Amino acid sequence: MRLRSLILCQQSETVELVGRVCRELGVELQHCSTVKTALERFALQRFHGVIVDDQDAASAATLLGEIQASPAGKKSLIVALAKTDASLDAVFGAGTHLVIYKPLTHDRLRNGLRAIRILMGRRQQRASTRVRVDITASLSVNNGESFAVKILDISGGGAALALQRPLSSAKTLQLSFALPGEQTRVTTAAELVWKDVKGNLGVEFVNSDPTFNRLVASWLKAHPSGK
Repeated sequence: MRLRSLILCQQSETVELVGRVCRELGVELQHCSTVKTALERFALQRFHGVIVDDQDAASAATLLGEIQASPAGKKSLIVALAKTDASLDAVFGAGTHLVIYKPLTHDRLRNGLRAIRILMGRRQQRASTRVRVDITASLSVNNGESFAVKILDISGGGAALALQRPLSSAKTLQLSFALPGEQTRVTTAAELVWKDVKGNLGVEFVNSDPTFNRLVASWLKAHPSGK
């Protein structure tokens, strides 16, 4: 699964610099300029990291308070961009994992975010242990034609698929399948993460409903070695 971070910041120069460093580190960055937009996105997607800027301390504190009060938010790593004289306890609370002090430079950001990138990767690896399976599934591409694929392994966050035909450009994917031993068929939207030379795909489950998440998590817990 790709690593994804959200940044709440109104300074275009800062967003551009952080975005460049995130791209170098292989982290997708989504920019929000308001707390409302940030919370809306956080409710729809999983963010492994959240970056806030003390330029707007009130908005940063509001966002972090809302995120840290949610179950999903407890899994996100929090990065604060702050002036050296900032009162971090007052502005950001005790949930901040890393503070990167201003003035921001490429090297300073890269050194700080590289450490967070490593932690994000370790957490993701623990959270998304994959189980080998052999499941026939249906893949719908761009809300159009559906065709059969094989799920080779699966985790709570995504799956590896084997295709018998090449996949051209795919803006939207939808995957439907029944877990081994289960009668209920489940469906989720997915995003393409990787493709290998054999044509196999790695997809990330996105915007999955609670029923889907619960069924997959329950099956994985009962079948840690697959079936």
